[in-house]
Amino acid sequence: MGFKQRGLTLIELLVTMAVLAIIVGIAVPSFNTMVQNQRSLALGEDLAGALNFARSESVKRGARITLCGTTNGSECNGGWTDSWIVVVDTATTDDAAAPVVANADAVLRFWEAPDNNAALTATQGGNAITFVRFTRKGMLGRSSSGDVTMNASFEGCGSNSARVITVGVAGLLNMSRSTTGCS
Repeated sequence: MGFKQRGLTLIELLVTMAVLAIIVGIAVPSFNTMVQNQRSLALGEDLAGALNFARSESVKRGARITLCGTTNGSECNGGWTDSWIVVVDTATTDDAAAPVVANADAVLRFWEAPDNNAALTATQGGNAITFVRFTRKGMLGRSSSGDVTMNASFEGCGSNSARVITVGVAGLLNMSRSTTGCS
């Protein structure tokens, strides 16, 4: 009866480890890009959901409703990469330069701040804005400045995975893909 070998030799083990290292080295960067692409998509969807919520509340309540960035959860005092709130806006006109939050009860919903690698920008008429206001009829406030365009992406996303959300003067949202913000 002869001796039967069981297990792997050292050479076989080293070759297997080298092949595994090459496969992992190729897969990990692609996986990271895929994760950032999905995070960009989710960020764009969250922002679109917040805008849709604000618009629907403006029609339901028959009042000015504003989506804005916040640092403390009760005032419109932050940027888009901070937390967001939807508030009942008691500004005197639809074209007022800043939202007015009467008290803490005026805050309708709160969204946690996105990750530090998030990039969010909003412009209206070529100027950066810090809030989006809807009139009591669900139309865009400050509409004389034109549509609002918001870009949402995460650092490291690839190709056209960033999201552009356009809020038209009538208050309707359109979301599309973009390369802005992706590397």
